[in-house]
Amino acid sequence: MPISVLLIEDDREHARALVDALVDPWLGWRAHVAPSLTQAQLWLKDHVPDIVLVCQHFTDGSAYDVLEHMGRVPALIIVDAGADAQAAHAMRHGFADFTIRDPGCNYLLALPAQIEAVLERSSSVRARRAAEAMLARQHRLLQAISRAQAVFIASSAPRAAFDALLHELMELTGSQLGLVGQVQRTAEGRPFLRMHSMTDVAWDEATRARYTRDAEEGRVFDDLDSLPGQAMQTEAPVIVHNAQGEQRSAGMPPGHAPVVSYLGLPILASGELVAVVGLANRPEGYTAADVQFLQPLLNTVGQLELARRAELARRQVEEELARTSELLAEKTRALQSTLASVSQGITKVDGEGRIRVYNQRYLELLNLPEALLAGEPRVEEVVRFQTERGDFGTGFQLIESKARDYVGAEYAAHGGKLTMPDSYIRRTVAGRFIEVRTRPLEDGGRVRTFTDVTDYLGALEALRESEARWRSLTQLSSDWYWEQDAEFRFVRTEGSPQAKMDMTDEQLFGLARWELPNTFADEGQWRAHREQLAQRQVFRNFEIQRTTAAGEPIWVSISGEPIFNAEGEFTGYRGLARDITERKRAEAEIQRLAFYDELTKLPNRRLLLDRLERAATACEREGQHGALLFLDLDNFKGINDTMGHEWGDRLLVQVGERLRASVRATDTVARLGGDEFVVVLQGLSSEETGAAVESEAVAQKVLQALNEPYDMDGSELHSTPSIGIALFHDREQPVNELLKRADLAMYQAKAQGRNTLCFFDPAMQAAATARSALEGDIRQGIQRNEFLLHYQPVVNAAGQTMGAEALVRWQHPQRGMVPPGQFIPLAEQTGLILPLGQRVLHLACEQLARWNRESATKGWTVAVNVSAQEFRHTEFVPQVLQALYTTGADPARLKLELTESLLLTDVEESIVKMQVLRNLGVGFSLDDFGTGYSSLAYLKRLPLDQLKIDQSFVRDVLTDPNDAAIACTIVALAHSLGLDVVAEGVETEGQHDFLLRNGCQQFQGYLFGRPGPAEALQPG
Repeated sequence: MPISVLLIEDDREHARALVDALVDPWLGWRAHVAPSLTQAQLWLKDHVPDIVLVCQHFTDGSAYDVLEHMGRVPALIIVDAGADAQAAHAMRHGFADFTIRDPGCNYLLALPAQIEAVLERSSSVRARRAAEAMLARQHRLLQAISRAQAVFIASSAPRAAFDALLHELMELTGSQLGLVGQVQRTAEGRPFLRMHSMTDVAWDEATRARYTRDAEEGRVFDDLDSLPGQAMQTEAPVIVHNAQGEQRSAGMPPGHAPVVSYLGLPILASGELVAVVGLANRPEGYTAADVQFLQPLLNTVGQLELARRAELARRQVEEELARTSELLAEKTRALQSTLASVSQGITKVDGEGRIRVYNQRYLELLNLPEALLAGEPRVEEVVRFQTERGDFGTGFQLIESKARDYVGAEYAAHGGKLTMPDSYIRRTVAGRFIEVRTRPLEDGGRVRTFTDVTDYLGALEALRESEARWRSLTQLSSDWYWEQDAEFRFVRTEGSPQAKMDMTDEQLFGLARWELPNTFADEGQWRAHREQLAQRQVFRNFEIQRTTAAGEPIWVSISGEPIFNAEGEFTGYRGLARDITERKRAEAEIQRLAFYDELTKLPNRRLLLDRLERAATACEREGQHGALLFLDLDNFKGINDTMGHEWGDRLLVQVGERLRASVRATDTVARLGGDEFVVVLQGLSSEETGAAVESEAVAQKVLQALNEPYDMDGSELHSTPSIGIALFHDREQPVNELLKRADLAMYQAKAQGRNTLCFFDPAMQAAATARSALEGDIRQGIQRNEFLLHYQPVVNAAGQTMGAEALVRWQHPQRGMVPPGQFIPLAEQTGLILPLGQRVLHLACEQLARWNRESATKGWTVAVNVSAQEFRHTEFVPQVLQALYTTGADPARLKLELTESLLLTDVEESIVKMQVLRNLGVGFSLDDFGTGYSSLAYLKRLPLDQLKIDQSFVRDVLTDPNDAAIACTIVALAHSLGLDVVAEGVETEGQHDFLLRNGCQQFQGYLFGRPGPAEALQPG
């Protein structure tokens, strides 16, 4: 049944906390708050609560004034911690109980149970008092009945009349008519009465009506309607009919004289007319004395009725007492059964400190013998027994610290002078935990309960540890826990403050997820998320993006599930959230690395192929053309080699920026690698001619943009592109084929002089097919040893052969003798130069060993050209040593010819490799000197033996002053560095004479012999 509570509290916050603790949907209680005693008193005039709660804020004692207006309503006072004396004072003034308010307001958890205990105790007291009052009233009633009977019996004159009346009744019991008395005179001269019963006589209707009327009006009845005391005569006697229908005088037995006159008084019992007493047949009439004679008789009959009613009341009281006694006995048995079955041990101690009531559970929990409690011992006797048995441990350490002094000193030593704690925990020797609670009674006694809370404390400790672990984990984790109410507003969060989306709880609470500031997700995501919430579905990994106060973006992944109460009603959502910003950044970085070029931030080959596939699909769907522009920077290798990789990288970055600025936002600009770029155009004309014009216009714009000088820290750098264009309008051609076509067109642009553009045509495809076939033949030629060496002699100033340069030739079974210019560039592009170079080096060393065995050729040297790929290979030095070792060639007769461009990168590593081989006797010659960008600083550090003047300078040495000056400078430089000089491409005597006059001592060219087999060389 709901409980009505009046709360007297002027602290709004505390009052709100009390109302929240009491007005709970499960309890169904009602609470009214009065902020002052005056308002409480006004409210109590019109309302009767079940209990009153008074908060201790009235130091002047006015809090007790409210007790005057409560009647029998119990009151409970709430005091602050440490105010035990005030609580005791309040109990003495009439408060039913008190509770102590702790700083954390944890007492609110036990307050409903305490209120129920107070109400139960108060109702028991009221019931006992009501029963005592009833017994007192019944006792007083019995006393009143006895006194009435005594008065009735002690009256002599009425008793004689009463005895005569009873005698007459007994004489006439055989008559069915009842009695009507005829006046007779006794010896003393007093009248003799007869009485007539109204229920035993069949009166006629007129007579009955008259009797009834007179009875209601309280009048004396007579047949002539005369006033009382007037003599009356009647000629018509009162006639009634008996049961047999015989007509006779009313109420007269057979043979009785007719009644001709009658004077009577009505007798009422319980408000009904039951009889008439009167005088009959007075010929002389009736006097006032007759009426006065009848009145005592009427009083006697009234006293008889009063006695009857008193006796009836007494019997009813006795029956009610019997029922009450049985009910009390039944309740006593029920109470005893209840006490025996409850899980708590219970004792009741009277004002003298003796244990008057206890149950079996009390004995079981404390392991006490029943004989100890049978004699109603004092509490200290029981405590002394437990102390001596060791139940409390040494120094009472098994008792909670706040109660040790009370248990130890109060009972064992000083006999009750310390403040009794409301509750405390003690541990038994067996390791169980007992909660002891004490409640004082009005008579100075107390009720104490003993509860085994081992399991509860274990569960509480496990819950506390679990909560601590939960809080610790949420504080340490990047995840955090959240709860929302039924309207999806945040009401709770747990976790690291740094992790909660950069928002405080105050900013978060009361808002739905889509109401959070600076929170982003596309409309479709929000719509799908709200549908999941509306359908009470579990959702996982819902991702939203936020912007922090510092402007930094963060990503959050959220998962949640609906919450339902015990009745199955939806109450909200709960779940976890996780900061996935780092993961998103990593994914973006992975995508960037996977699909974008690191240097230029342009799409790489993988993303380009995807974009090109989509563009082809779109063109096919829309009926339009697209174009693929393949760009390669002219002379980029030279810029990279001379200026360094840093300048080359900066140039590539600026090229990418200019390409993006030259095309539409819908077009794609990508970098394939190195200095190769690709532009994909789509949405061009449906006509091939129109599409070609549009793509050419874009290519010209790109050419113009890339021809502008590049700013390199104040220095200008110029670079031009070669562009190949391939058109497409469907997906008939694979994207890789489109790239090949554009690549071929780009090479055609380079062949046409560079810094231009060229469209793909079938001839270019044929050339590409031939190139692919040639690559396959080179691979097979290396495996079949189809490559051989020709040697061109190197002579001294006298024309004597000093050695030869080994030149590779390819004897193809179908192609015949293939010149080096047709296969060397392709071998370098495809990497086949490595196995080919090993083959050439091995053949040259074999020939050197043969010449070394002949006396005429013993001093000859062999020069072998080494490509950049060969020299930079990590196994180059071991391969040279292996060739010398397996062939037995003299290392001092082997000369390796290197190009200038090879030495521009990794100079230090090149010097180390050269030095290792030079220590073994291998010589080095710098081939085509003067055509590259050699640094004189590097040149003087390189372990070289020889410089070779490029044939481009020798060819015009007689006609071009510049070539003549360069040739002379190279000779002078070599002599200053202590190096030999060899002039290549000497074809005329004039060239030979000029070089000889200017200090050149060694020559090579058609003038001294064309390249041929080793057998064709003759000692000179």
